[in-house]
Amino acid sequence: MQSHKFLILIGYLFMLAFALPARAQDDVPELTQQRQSYKLARIALTTGQTQVFEALKSQLTDYPLYPYLVYEDLKRRLGSAPQTEIERFIEAYADTPLAYQMLGVWLYELYDQDRWTTFLDAYDGRADPTLQCYAQRARVRTGDLNGVIEATKQLWLVGYSQVSACDRLFEWFASQQAFTDEIVWARIDLAMQNGNPALAGYLAKKLDASDRAWVALWERAYTDPRGALAAPVLRFDNVLTRKIVADAVLQLTDQDVGVGKTAWENLRADYEFATEQQNRVARDIALLSAYRHDPRAPAWLAALPASAVNDDVRTWQARAAMRDSDWLALKNAVESMQDTSEEPLMWQYWHAKALEHTSQPTRARQLYRNLAKERDYYGFLAADRLKVEYTIESKPLIENKAAVGALMEIPGVRRAYELLRVGAEIDARREWNHLLTRFDVEKKKQAAVLASTWGWHADAIRTVALIEEFDDLELRFPTPYGDDVTQFAQARGLDPAWIYGVIRRESAFAASAISSAGAQGLMQLMPTTANLTAQKAGLPVPGAGAVFDPRHNIELGSAYLRELFDRFGGNMAVASAAYNAGPYRVQEWLPDNRTLPADAWVETIPYYETRGYVQAVLAYTAVYERKLGRAPVRLAERMEPIPSANQAFARR
Repeated sequence: MQSHKFLILIGYLFMLAFALPARAQDDVPELTQQRQSYKLARIALTTGQTQVFEALKSQLTDYPLYPYLVYEDLKRRLGSAPQTEIERFIEAYADTPLAYQMLGVWLYELYDQDRWTTFLDAYDGRADPTLQCYAQRARVRTGDLNGVIEATKQLWLVGYSQVSACDRLFEWFASQQAFTDEIVWARIDLAMQNGNPALAGYLAKKLDASDRAWVALWERAYTDPRGALAAPVLRFDNVLTRKIVADAVLQLTDQDVGVGKTAWENLRADYEFATEQQNRVARDIALLSAYRHDPRAPAWLAALPASAVNDDVRTWQARAAMRDSDWLALKNAVESMQDTSEEPLMWQYWHAKALEHTSQPTRARQLYRNLAKERDYYGFLAADRLKVEYTIESKPLIENKAAVGALMEIPGVRRAYELLRVGAEIDARREWNHLLTRFDVEKKKQAAVLASTWGWHADAIRTVALIEEFDDLELRFPTPYGDDVTQFAQARGLDPAWIYGVIRRESAFAASAISSAGAQGLMQLMPTTANLTAQKAGLPVPGAGAVFDPRHNIELGSAYLRELFDRFGGNMAVASAAYNAGPYRVQEWLPDNRTLPADAWVETIPYYETRGYVQAVLAYTAVYERKLGRAPVRLAERMEPIPSANQAFARR
């Protein structure tokens, strides 16, 4: 059986010899052979062929990824390996991410073996909730209770469910005198503030029957706010009933802004709400009306007492004025902003536009001139107002690139490269991040250039962002997969610059990218979207993992982009928003009974992420037009007015 498995591995080795692309100058036969042997060694270890593994490992002692073989072998034997061997590994590879990883898995093993003292000696205090809970339980088990109650309180007092590893620690905590009804109520309060009534209901099981009834009513405020507000017990004014009433009103507002506003006006005088609480509810109602583009929003925002007004209110007063083309109100709102540092270019643009429309053209043009120097969405819009060329010059990050190649002499750089070559991108990124924490700014610049030469564009882009160097457009806006982008752009009648803009924003050219929501590949397609798009476009339905293939991903992503472009009447801004947020949600954001200028519509998209997404894609499209050798089409031409939902863009 052992010899049969070995023959299978040899066959796999033969296939790899033809599968590995030749991409770099150092792809000499010796390295190619080592990479193949490394992959086979990993397979041998996972399939229990230890003799084959040891034989291959002994041939790779001078290969940069040899430490990874040692790590995998030791991790497999962790339960029985001598402590001294583990400690020697951590010391020997302290300059690699492997030392941190090994300590982490060892801590888990020590806990599982009830080796409490050794666990505490080894624990490095890392911010891992599981290990934090393990550490406090280890102190309980060793009798070292100094500070345990306070540390456990900090882990307990959160508005979300803690990791299951904390359960046994919390069981112990529940048996201590420090665990009181007050601390249970404190966490229930946090859960409700965090919008987590289910957790509050679970915690209520630790209270007596009367208190459980109150928590049940508070939960009902989230699921049935009308019914909760009708409960007779809420006629009594106390701290808890105020919280329940306030939350019920806000949940009712979420269902119907007008009904929630009326309920608040009718109820607030019946309770001794603190000023801060009154301000919060009134402000949230007014802001929600603005998010929903309710025509009553400007009046409700303006009616807030001065103590309730913050920059969120001022921002949405400005946005409501943008939608209404109320230029004087917009000017006043912008000039009243106390802090515009988070989005200075946005406020410069809209201040200039308000000035332009309130008979102050000289001041407006000065703001536009300053803004037009920026290579940015707002800079391009300002350039459109002035009818001047866009600022899209590229400045190399490094003039003399001789030092870049020298980085390959650094072991961690070499390991990162080899990890990429054997398809272990997650490990490569760990090595890269480990290096960046130790590099000065100059070396980080060199590292960004080097990553780009590897074709590792996502991490080149991330590295220059880390050091806030944004002028090397060759690094920041690469054009890989050019044949595929061109082919599918032509097939779908799309601008290839737009496809590049979407890819750049979606994944920054990381073909293996997976979002937290499950979107996959270069153009970040959800599996269901990929399947439906394939069916509609007459393409093969992608099998498992097929969406990670760059060519297939671009083919499907381009087809989906075209589908949205057609659905929304050829409006690029709306189609881009739909690509990010989904067509049904974007349909709800269209104006009801009027046409809006595109810049005002984009600026008042309720979702911050989608707002930034559309702005970035439009700006990136202009940059990519220049990269592709064309004069950029002005954003003003691309951003057609947004018709109302009943004028166009029929639901399909």
